[in-house]
Parts: sequence; structure tokens; C-alpha cells
Amino acid sequence: MKTTLIPAGAALAAAILAGCTPTIKTENEVTIKPIQVTIDVNLKVDQELNQALSSDAKNIKADPNSSDVRERRRSRRDQIKAWKVAQLIGENNRGLLEARTADGVLSTSVQKVVDAENADRQQVFQAIAAKQNITPEAVAQRWASYMAGRAAQGTFVQDAAGNWTEK
Repeated sequence: MKTTLIPAGAALAAAILAGCTPTIKTENEVTIKPIQVTIDVNLKVDQELNQALSSDAKNIKADPNSSDVRERRRSRRDQIKAWKVAQLIGENNRGLLEARTADGVLSTSVQKVVDAENADRQQVFQAIAAKQNITPEAVAQRWASYMAGRAAQGTFVQDAAGNWTEK
């Protein structure tokens, strides 16, 4: 009889010890976000915008459209700055100039310059978008953000939600 009790006790001890074995559960979740890709695209777009639209950029490539746009923009730069300070026009959230008069109407001469500037900007937005394989609207939003950041005091800028504020 003693021999039958020992195997039963050993089985009981083994069952108790097996139940006390520590178990570690880990859950690893890996989330990959395209942060680096977004930054790279924005940097490339910013460089292209600066090269094509900034009046201070140097060493422009021998692209007749880009040079022509820059020259036209340079010729109207002082007028546009003055009209922004006078709060006749502002920078909207689509990268374009927009009337900010009480009735939303500009004189014929001012509207002609604003239309020409916007047409040149849109031409550049489309060229950069095709080169970077993104939409012209995305390029225009980058330009709008850039222009809002460097707008002079008293200039009207439109935020992403469509609200106008005086900087």
C-alpha cells in the first residue's frame, strides 16, 4: 500500500508545480507611419516652389517657362506688396491672391494684376505637381502655408478652415 501512495503524491506534486509555472505574455504592435516620406515630399515641393516663385532664388535652371514666370512676378511684386499692406488683397488658403475689399470688388487695373499673378502661380503649381507626382492643390497649399508664414504685419491671410485673419 505504501507504493501506491507515493506515485499518487508525486502526481499531485507535479500537478501543483505545473500550475505555478510563470507565463509571460507580450503583445508587440508595430505601426509604421509615412512620416519620412511626407517630410521628403514637402521638402522637395518647398525647394521647387522657392526656386520657381521666390524672387530671391539664385541659379534658376534654364527653363524658359520658369524664368518667364519669375520675371513677370518680379515686375509686379512691389504693386502686390502695396495692395496687401493697403488690405485690398490677401493670401488665400489655395496659394492665390484674393480680393479683401468690403464688396469683394477690385478696380480693373488691380484685378488684372491679381489675375496675372494667380495664373502664373497656378502654372508653377501644375508644373511642380507633375514633377513630384502630387496634386496641384497640394503644392498650392504648401505655397499658401509659406506665404502665410512670411506675410507682413497687417496682411490678410486665410487659414486652412477658410477663416481670414489679419496678421
